Amino acid sequence: MAEIHSPTPLYHRIYAVMRERIIKGYYPSDVAVPSEAELSESFSVSRITIRKAMEMLTAEGLVTRTRGRGTFVNDRTKENKLNRAVVSNINGLFSYLNAVGQSTRLKVISLDLGEAPPRICAQMGVSPTTPLVRAVRVRFLDKRPYSLSIAYLLPEIGQTLKRQDLATTNMIDLVHEAGATVEQVEQTLTATLADDYAAKHLEIPVGAPLMLVNRLFFNADLKPFYVAEIFYCADRYEYRVSLKREDGKDFSLGN
Repeated sequence: MAEIHSPTPLYHRIYAVMRERIIKGYYPSDVAVPSEAELSESFSVSRITIRKAMEMLTAEGLVTRTRGRGTFVNDRTKENKLNRAVVSNINGLFSYLNAVGQSTRLKVISLDLGEAPPRICAQMGVSPTTPLVRAVRVRFLDKRPYSLSIAYLLPEIGQTLKRQDLATTNMIDLVHEAGATVEQVEQTLTATLADDYAAKHLEIPVGAPLMLVNRLFFNADLKPFYVAEIFYCADRYEYRVSLKREDGKDFSLGN
């Protein structure tokens, strides 16, 4: 790898390239990835540089290094079961959330009442000084962090929440138990980077790529009452949508 002027250490740049290859399935899980010597020659760097990059991949749980056998990409088959197509209606979303809940374990980070970020208040149509209930949880899949969820709820719904319930039950089920009806959900997906808070709870480096899913929930009167910001590790999350042509309707590009 030709040296260029960059504030990012060379080993970290190699780590980023290897990480992207692993995420994209470049290396099969049953075949050892190239050795340190082979990677050193391929990237035109020292073996020490390669070793540092591989140590970062190992710490992130993407590979397992075994003396005498080599380095292997960890099997992500179980994770991929959650990466199914999501149907674009509320029942499809609830079905997906239920499947995720059954496959993961929850850890409650915090539950409090206070001011929310301006962007959240704007989404919910409340003043910036309006107190909202905030619940922060981490989901674990195969003993590794899968997502960081930050929920903001109006007090009349959120103040019914209890930490012990948050540790065992999907938020949408708790919202229903509190008497709220979900009539509509708006969902936005955005690519982002891990700040120090997300990095700490997801056990990833600061600046690692994340997928942010923002969901805004409306009640029966079509008023927003609950916002969820969910940060997914980019290598463990995939969002798919199945699109079908409607019967009797042809598609054509405008002139």
